[in-house]
Amino acid sequence: MSNNPRTVRTRAPLSLWLKAVVLGSLALAGILFATWQFGASISAAKMTGTVVAKEFRPLGAPENQITLNKDHSLRADRVEGDYILTVEVPQKDGGKRSFTVWLNDKGRYDAIEVGDSFDVGPYLVRD
Repeated sequence: MSNNPRTVRTRAPLSLWLKAVVLGSLALAGILFATWQFGASISAAKMTGTVVAKEFRPLGAPENQITLNKDHSLRADRVEGDYILTVEVPQKDGGKRSFTVWLNDKGRYDAIEVGDSFDVGPYLVRD
């Protein structure tokens, strides 16, 4: 550094440092709380139950369906009908709730038997 009398060096006051630390801590606490709440809702959304019925509804004639995947790629499938499972999920209050799950994979449908455990969380469901 030069000894030029025109050089101005400012110092941040202690109150500015304290405010920055407090605001940064609050922001970090908010992010951690939001992450914790998001994780709690995901674990509450996991619904595992028992398959109580299987149903295959054939279409009049097999058809080709084109699906847009999450990665924006296209997939073409030959579909012969609707593969439907009915799953009963125990609730916290002691009752049971039935969910209807549509599968698009015949192999997955054939691998599941009535009485098997099934997680309806990852699937599109309708009650």
